Amino acid sequence: MSNSGKTLPGPRGLPILGNILDLGETLHVSLYQLAQKYGDVYQIRIGSRPVVVLNGIETIKQALVKQSTDFAGRPDFISSQVMKEINGASMTFSDYSPAWKLHRKIAETALRHFTSGQQSKSVQDKVLFEVQELISTWTNNNSGSTVVDPSIVLKLSVSNIMCSYIFSRRHKLDDPRLTEFSAMSDDFGAAASSGNTMDFMPWLKYLPTKTMQNFRRLLLNFKDWFGGYINQHREAYQEDSEKDILDYLITVGNKIDEEELEQLNLTREMLQTTVYDLFGAGFDTVSAVLTWAILLVILHPEIQRDIQEEIDTVIGKDMLPQLTDRGKLPLTEACLYEVLRFSSVVPFTIPHSTTRETQLNGYLIPKGTVIFVNLYSINQDPKIWTGPQEFNPRRFLTGDGRLDPEKTASILPFGAGRRRCLGSELGRIEMFLYFTTLMQKCRLEIPNGERPSTSCIPGLAQRPLPYQMRIKLREKGPSN
Repeated sequence: MSNSGKTLPGPRGLPILGNILDLGETLHVSLYQLAQKYGDVYQIRIGSRPVVVLNGIETIKQALVKQSTDFAGRPDFISSQVMKEINGASMTFSDYSPAWKLHRKIAETALRHFTSGQQSKSVQDKVLFEVQELISTWTNNNSGSTVVDPSIVLKLSVSNIMCSYIFSRRHKLDDPRLTEFSAMSDDFGAAASSGNTMDFMPWLKYLPTKTMQNFRRLLLNFKDWFGGYINQHREAYQEDSEKDILDYLITVGNKIDEEELEQLNLTREMLQTTVYDLFGAGFDTVSAVLTWAILLVILHPEIQRDIQEEIDTVIGKDMLPQLTDRGKLPLTEACLYEVLRFSSVVPFTIPHSTTRETQLNGYLIPKGTVIFVNLYSINQDPKIWTGPQEFNPRRFLTGDGRLDPEKTASILPFGAGRRRCLGSELGRIEMFLYFTTLMQKCRLEIPNGERPSTSCIPGLAQRPLPYQMRIKLREKGPSN
């Protein structure tokens, strides 16, 4: 490619530190503010490493969709190398290659097999069972009201669904296996969101530090947790079984020619550890979004009432919501889109890198450049959203009350293009059924009149600060 592109703009940095002091406490907000000065494509340095930051819907879609192959790589971070060393080739963090394409194709086929056609009814039934168990746990099966922190049991409930899809196992919500996984995922999210300094200052690996020791320990804990399930499956596996996602992956792996696997430097064990990626894809973001959704409807009771009126009119109070109701509940779906936008639950995609020298918006970007995709910049863009700081689900509706496809296409919580999150459709199914059932069955309120904060805890998926809600079962029949 000709190197005639323009030089990337960006702030001047300091020796050794680069622009670290420009980035503030909330990275996505700081990078969005820098975009106001330097435009939608600019370069910073974190330590010694150049990073190109992408902002705005047009620029991000141009890179991830229209120039998808150019931006499909993953950076050669030290943390990624450690993950590969301990857990094998993670599809999420592996670089773009023929092996990655095969790995991705197998995982997509497995998920599609279990979330489409006749299988979608099984997915629906699993989710509806879990959300009813969740409501029973929160309300203690009584008609009075209960005050709870929703985030704790909600995470356990959503992880239970993933155990069911992937391993054909369901746990009680107080099972130590579930609480152990929830704690590990919190630790991993905190570690990932703060970043590993060594990824940008590689010379730090020669200094004694606890950061990498803690990261290794965390990865080994995940390996032990998943390893127990995987080993049980291998021992009980019956040829050509497709009873759950892990059995399906084992079956597909067994049918791939050994020589092809060797050429691609893949192993059947690596294919089976795809469950790490699938579990993460279907758990963390979904539970975070639902925690935000509950917070925002208790802060906006008038919106909660309107959603409940819509559900009562379309579905009634007795029949449980079904996947076929998607499209019939525009305000309910608009509320979920607005939760995704308002919270920026996923402020960045996982970092990308360029697979070859390329140009974007006329700027030359060398091969192997680290790319930060700032999704927060889309969610707060006043050119798309009137009053972006306000929570307003009706911004996603047309004048005649239908979902606005142009507006919904501007929400990219699962990324886009070749690296789009594997679990996007599964996540949307879970979010719709959980939220709609909660709205149908429960009245959610602020306890004691103390309004909770909408500030958040950083992570791969941002969560709101801990809060309490009052939950009460809605009465059956024509009125609340």
